[in-house]
Amino acid sequence: MKRAATSLEKTLAKEMETRMVCARLPQDHRLMRAVRSLLLITAAVAASSARAEDAAGVNDFLDTIGFCTHWSYPDTPYGSAYEEAKRRLVELGVHHVRDGFNDRIADLGKAGIRTTLVVDADRTPEQIVEAVKQINAGGPYIDAIEGPNEPDLFWKGGSTFAAKSYKGMGAAKGEDSIIEGVIAFQKDLYAAIKGDPATAGLVVIGPSLGKTYGYDKGSPYRKGTLSAYVDWGNFHPYPGGNPFSLPFPYAGVEKYIWHGGQPSANMDEFPYAFDIYAPPFAPKPMAATETGYSTYTDGTSEEAQAKYLPRLFCEYFRKGIKRTTAYEFIDEFADPNNREANFGVLRHDLSPKPAFVALKNLIGLLRAARASGSAEKPGALEFSLEAHPSGEYRRTQYVHHILLGADAGSFCLLLWHEIALDDTSQKPFHALPHAPGIPVTLTFTAPVKTIAIYEPNESTQPVKSVADTQKIDLLAPDEVMLIRTVP
Repeated sequence: MKRAATSLEKTLAKEMETRMVCARLPQDHRLMRAVRSLLLITAAVAASSARAEDAAGVNDFLDTIGFCTHWSYPDTPYGSAYEEAKRRLVELGVHHVRDGFNDRIADLGKAGIRTTLVVDADRTPEQIVEAVKQINAGGPYIDAIEGPNEPDLFWKGGSTFAAKSYKGMGAAKGEDSIIEGVIAFQKDLYAAIKGDPATAGLVVIGPSLGKTYGYDKGSPYRKGTLSAYVDWGNFHPYPGGNPFSLPFPYAGVEKYIWHGGQPSANMDEFPYAFDIYAPPFAPKPMAATETGYSTYTDGTSEEAQAKYLPRLFCEYFRKGIKRTTAYEFIDEFADPNNREANFGVLRHDLSPKPAFVALKNLIGLLRAARASGSAEKPGALEFSLEAHPSGEYRRTQYVHHILLGADAGSFCLLLWHEIALDDTSQKPFHALPHAPGIPVTLTFTAPVKTIAIYEPNESTQPVKSVADTQKIDLLAPDEVMLIRTVP
């Protein structure tokens, strides 16, 4: 007797039909991505049964959050309104910024804000070490040193101030010569930092790249060339779609992934960013020292940025990225048509965008959950999380979460629907209306004393509280939801 197809089998059949059509496109890696996607669907459904999940520490997550700044730009609020900008940074609750040498590092350090220092070959590695030691004489104000910023676009390569020039190394001309110089500089930088007891404990981050490189050639740094000279690798995975994925219609976008701005677009189901930019540093973990969303006229709306940025920090932490530095903290100029001038979470007049409020609330809620300040022992929580297809939202693998351990055996579950909020193929981006959420059932193996549900994009007050329960039905929204459980 022929067995009736299960709902899972029907879903897989529909997915395979779409994938087989798309797989006729060139580039063999796309078919491999399709196979992996189908396996992810199977795994997502299979994972619905209860299991023990190890929690990460709240502070471990918060320590990954940072912002790019430009304190040495006098014609921007960084320079002209520094005190107010610093006050806003402290208000936000972020403890990391990324910048070059500037005269604000020590003052920020005294306020508890550490600097990731971006350096280039306009100084020798030995000169950099001496300058860092001088700044850090009053405290650990610089906690990481990053190699050259996007040298394939901006390589300095050495100057009259450097005892050794790294410009034009080797017989090759053009980019190959630049890459040789960058690798040589990074090698000397790492040796100088790790060779001095005063700086040996600093994290050394590799050089980034500014251009887009494909599967045909890969990263110009080449596999393994930088792994011995970094603690963390580096890339700039700005979410703006992923042309190296399979295109398929979904959730209002004709070519989903290609033309979506969701944070995971290039590093989860189709992990182009990892595939291309991580191998030169492997097996070292990665840092994303630039990423973010511009709210200029033709870009992401402020409302979408407010949902995307908290999700971005969560997604990147979920994928093992050690530090995520959003570009940038403040809009540099009051020009709505200038893409580069509108990446901030503060407007040019230092008024908060909705993304500032959402992040401030999320960080505040998590810090409150770790109010004791004691050493983190996150532990594990036994639960199941089952997402249910609803209407057009059939890809339940896009319901993501991270589990964080808080005080006294309680946990913070961050939950969100990783869905595109706009269609980036149109200018300005076309905002996509979505339902309030995708249905999710959260089940614990043992009764929970209290569950408090928060929507940080709206406020720091719980929207719902439940006592003495073992199961709760929710709608996973397109923004980060915080669920705090007390055993």
